[in-house]
Amino acid sequence: MNNNTLVFRLTEKNDFSKLNISKEVKNFIADLTDVQSDVYELLIDKFITFGKITYANKGSFVIVSNISFSDELNIVPTIQEAYDFIDMEDIERQLDV
Repeated sequence: MNNNTLVFRLTEKNDFSKLNISKEVKNFIADLTDVQSDVYELLIDKFITFGKITYANKGSFVIVSNISFSDELNIVPTIQEAYDFIDMEDIERQLDV
């Protein structure tokens, strides 16, 4: 697995804006499997902004959810698929060098 990836689980009581992020962490996986569907609408704008910042820093941001709630976000159904997605994007970035 990727050493520079942070996986965080979000529930209704969590606040992802308080993540303790180091410079080594470039990739993020948000596990939303325990979040109710009505919470997604509250998070979309924050996730889109977070994703743009992550990609500007040459990283990846993937959401794990059984519900595809936005075309602007990378959403996959399992943690393993999130890691695979990040690996593919890492390869694409290396090829663009």
